[in-house]
Amino acid sequence: MRRRTSAGALAVALLASAVGTVLAPAAGAAEPIKLPRANLTPYVDPFIGTGFSSVAHPVPGGRAGNTLPGPVLPFGMVQLSPDSPTASPSGYRHDDVHISQFSLTHLNGAGCANSQDIGILPLVGDLTGSPGTTWTSYRATRVPAKESAEPGYYQTTLRNADATETVVETTATERTAAMRMRFPRTTAARVLLNSSRSATGNRDGAISISGNTVTGTVTGGGFCEEQEPPNENNPTVSSETYKIFYRIEFDRAPSSVGTWHYKTVSPGVASVSGVRTGGYLTFDTRDNDTVEMRVGISFVDPAGAAGNLTGESANRTFSQLRTAAHDRWNDVLNRIRVGGGTPDDLTTFYTALYHVMVNPNLASDRDGRYRGYDDLVHTATHPVYQNFSGWDIYRSWASLIAMVAPNEAGDMAKSLVLAGQQGGLLPKWGHAHNENYVMPGDPGPIVVAALRAFGVRNFDTAAALDLMDRNANGDLMQGKPIRGDQADYVARRYVPGNAATSLEYSASDFAVAQYARSLGDTARYDRYIERAQWWRNVYNPVSGYLQARNADGTWAARLDPAFGAPGNGYAEGNASQYTWMVPYDYRGLIALMGGPQTAVQRLDHHFTQLNGGLSAPYFYMGNEPEHGTPWIYHYAGVPARTSAVVRRVMTETFNSSPGGLPGNDDLGSTSAWYVWAALGMYPVTPGSDVLALHGPLFPRIVISRASGDLEISAPGAGRANPYVQGVTLQDAAVTRSWLRYSDLFAEIGIGAGRSLTYTMGASPSAWGTNPADVPPSVEDGAAPVPPAPDLGPNLAAGRPATGAAVCAAGEEPARAFDGDLGTKWCAKGTVDPTLRVDLGGTRDVTGFVLKNAGLGGEATDLNTRGYTIATSVDGITWTTAVSASGMRDSRTYHPVTAVPARHVRLTVTEAGHDDAARIPEFEVYGPVG
Repeated sequence: MRRRTSAGALAVALLASAVGTVLAPAAGAAEPIKLPRANLTPYVDPFIGTGFSSVAHPVPGGRAGNTLPGPVLPFGMVQLSPDSPTASPSGYRHDDVHISQFSLTHLNGAGCANSQDIGILPLVGDLTGSPGTTWTSYRATRVPAKESAEPGYYQTTLRNADATETVVETTATERTAAMRMRFPRTTAARVLLNSSRSATGNRDGAISISGNTVTGTVTGGGFCEEQEPPNENNPTVSSETYKIFYRIEFDRAPSSVGTWHYKTVSPGVASVSGVRTGGYLTFDTRDNDTVEMRVGISFVDPAGAAGNLTGESANRTFSQLRTAAHDRWNDVLNRIRVGGGTPDDLTTFYTALYHVMVNPNLASDRDGRYRGYDDLVHTATHPVYQNFSGWDIYRSWASLIAMVAPNEAGDMAKSLVLAGQQGGLLPKWGHAHNENYVMPGDPGPIVVAALRAFGVRNFDTAAALDLMDRNANGDLMQGKPIRGDQADYVARRYVPGNAATSLEYSASDFAVAQYARSLGDTARYDRYIERAQWWRNVYNPVSGYLQARNADGTWAARLDPAFGAPGNGYAEGNASQYTWMVPYDYRGLIALMGGPQTAVQRLDHHFTQLNGGLSAPYFYMGNEPEHGTPWIYHYAGVPARTSAVVRRVMTETFNSSPGGLPGNDDLGSTSAWYVWAALGMYPVTPGSDVLALHGPLFPRIVISRASGDLEISAPGAGRANPYVQGVTLQDAAVTRSWLRYSDLFAEIGIGAGRSLTYTMGASPSAWGTNPADVPPSVEDGAAPVPPAPDLGPNLAAGRPATGAAVCAAGEEPARAFDGDLGTKWCAKGTVDPTLRVDLGGTRDVTGFVLKNAGLGGEATDLNTRGYTIATSVDGITWTTAVSASGMRDSRTYHPVTAVPARHVRLTVTEAGHDDAARIPEFEVYGPVG
């Protein structure tokens, strides 16, 4: 069983004065928070995310976290983790009780096949067929009740074909791993080693067995590529491959060995190379049932693998390696210490923090050598990292790593710059030393800009800006463009047929602009901030959505905001979701939508579901483009709604079970979102230093930094008190709903700690609602979007309504006045159906807003096209105020000269394409009083 502990035990561990020292007070701050170092590893459950999501509305295809339970050190090169026959990009699926192998390389939470190189499988008995053709037939059954995992350690019990059991334990160092196997007493204890198979197919491999030592190579790669049918002479083809060199040492010599090549098993033959090859070692365990092995790998050469193995695992027992792994993780986890919270909250939080630091991974050997993006061997004086999933990590992950792991983040920035210098550009989605070109956009510059915005300085910042310039102008990475649509983007200021790519390019341009300004390069700032404003060119004022646009500048006549199939102009999402993806100019977006009132209504409707998937007009927590959407309420002046939604997402889509993630963890991106959410702040604008504040989950938090700790105090914080009542920083009141990174942290190595205090409550407050307190939007480079007119109060809200016969139950006239875009009045089968509302008294009416089917998440061809609006004082004599025909707009504002009215009537003269009148909201405006 996996390890657990109680909340009380953590509280005792955290507050016991024997476990560390009391934190020194920051200048001008209140009494310091007493959260000394503690053993936090019991609050990490590596099984979280290994099963299918347990949340409501799980997303097919992306509904599993795809995490791995096996041991890895923070950002380590090796992840010796079990793989199950049920396909999973991480190798392991919690619902499958079989183990097909243990392999040495894994990505945490990726969405498609990758890695799982060098398969290792202990078994008992004879080989009944060649593993070269029947590898998965040798799978073993794991005993779930005898399986456990903790940071740096995994254990399971495998039931053999003869009903005996083999206990397998694994642990890891940065570049090596160890496996301890306790077999039944037998002469046929075997360890199979697959030297040519990985998750994406079978390629060339080599294995050589000499005494207790095994060496060889495996060729992997082909990220996201499908396996091809078995063929002896044709390896799986891929344009992006890498070679891993391995060295394995057992604690004793085997009694016999053998190899296989495709269909042929060759007992006694100690070496083989080619496709579908491997070897096996047989041990006599009658007198000693335990067999141990150590393995080191390198992306450089055999000497690198041997040096890594000797340098990190020699002369250390398995137990010593396990203890060292535990201690390393505990050091890292203690960078954020929290007090309070439920057991599930603590486990979910610390497991998320753990998952954030599984990838990227070391690429360099102990001697500093690494294989670069030019496929040549280089030497660095700092650790070099690989496996950056740019599109996933630029929103939440990059800024979090910069904050909690600034030194490692600096080395990662150096690694990205090296990749660009050797391959041509900052990587988009790199696997090993290959660019894989998956996902849209140009995220590399955003990742580097985010690292710098959050304090990382120890890299070649000038070289990084030059590379960003190359990225943003369509240059090549390993012979191919990352911005494949750059020519169209520059010529038209949008990418025809692809809203997602247009928005991603503009977001990258914004990040380049911010980065350039931070270095004092005003010319490049001006150039790229102008391009950042091109997002407006894919806003369709008729549909009300950010939408794919035709090459001639026209728009499709029909948009289904919930349509999420490939080819819809969005990446793993739909129009309802991507319309919010303008994180640096939410003010402009809100103005285009018609102002805060409409934006808030649309957001409220959007959060009807929290993981709606590709084919619903709702929030999709399982996909990164939506990760910042809850904080748009801040820009509309209602941060309390952010607090409520964030807490809902945390409690309804995350938990401490194997199904406890809302979707793919995507190399720690989803987990990074949770960590930020629990801390009470979020980096809402990727590439900038802005943090939107929404209130923490825990009453006490310490973020430890070499430059000084940030102490966050929020008495009463917890599930029952999600709302911010007030904030102080260094005892000074903060009325705005955001801070900058520099308000909380000094640069690395400089300055003292700070204290941030929240007052939390069970009800919304007025904190952060003043228009001057909203987070900044950047509108340099173009004329600001004119603000929407202040319409005054909606006089029709909640008023009595009558109307024509409805399409279905629940679509009564009152639904058009309930303030909810998720409901509607619908009438069909009536000539010119009418909708009437009684304002309750004669009022001066100055305008009307009609919100159509499109804003309710339905296809825009269902929008009502023709209508009249009439007013009356007595309900008998009517005066036409508005006549409209040929309309297709999802939202229409009709200002009128002030007219006194108690009754307002809407008559539909032309319905949508199915002849039904659909009106989610009909609003009547006038002055107060």
